[in-house]
Amino acid sequence: MSVERLFAAAVFGCSVLLLLRLGPAAVNSWRIYAGTGRRRQEDAIGRAPLPSAAVADRAAILGGLGYRQIGETRLVLPVGERFAWIMAADDAESYAILVDNHRTGGLVGIYSAWLDGMWLCTLHPLGQALDRPSLQVRLIPTTLGDSVTSHSADLARLKRVHGAPRAIRTIPDMLALDLDYRTRFGGTRLRPLTVRIIFPAVVVAAIAVLSLALVITVR
Repeated sequence: MSVERLFAAAVFGCSVLLLLRLGPAAVNSWRIYAGTGRRRQEDAIGRAPLPSAAVADRAAILGGLGYRQIGETRLVLPVGERFAWIMAADDAESYAILVDNHRTGGLVGIYSAWLDGMWLCTLHPLGQALDRPSLQVRLIPTTLGDSVTSHSADLARLKRVHGAPRAIRTIPDMLALDLDYRTRFGGTRLRPLTVRIIFPAVVVAAIAVLSLALVITVR
């Protein structure tokens, strides 16, 4: 066997091993992203587990900042069932989704929406910021209190242009807004993360194909 063919075989073997490691995450990420627009959250009151300590701590902080718990939801993903804990602002102008996260213990997203299609979202402490005419996403990595303050300031600014936001007082209110969000934006926020996960797997797969071709053709 020539040196070139031996090298190509070694590269092919390494590529296959990397692809076995990267491939499942890439496939799952694509399945989650591709189905976002069709997937719907469901009322999970009475079926959700107790929140983790991290989620409970965040709920307590929000409770002191003008939010109250209105229930739980479930979402069935290709990687399994996920639960979220939902809180609504006392003035009904925003709602917060709290979920578990293995990196930070918990994630919070605060949302407000208008009848003309405008959406405002504030994420804490991880996420992807976005600025579009009908969707403004802010990332606040500092404290949850800072996130609430930031959302309130942006909310006041947008109310001067779009008027009062849609009221959220109950889980059905929140589910109606979730349907609107997913219909309008689908996987918009997931796209950058999906690309970051899939791209290395695609590159490794291309290297595997090229190295295999060399193994077959080089003598």
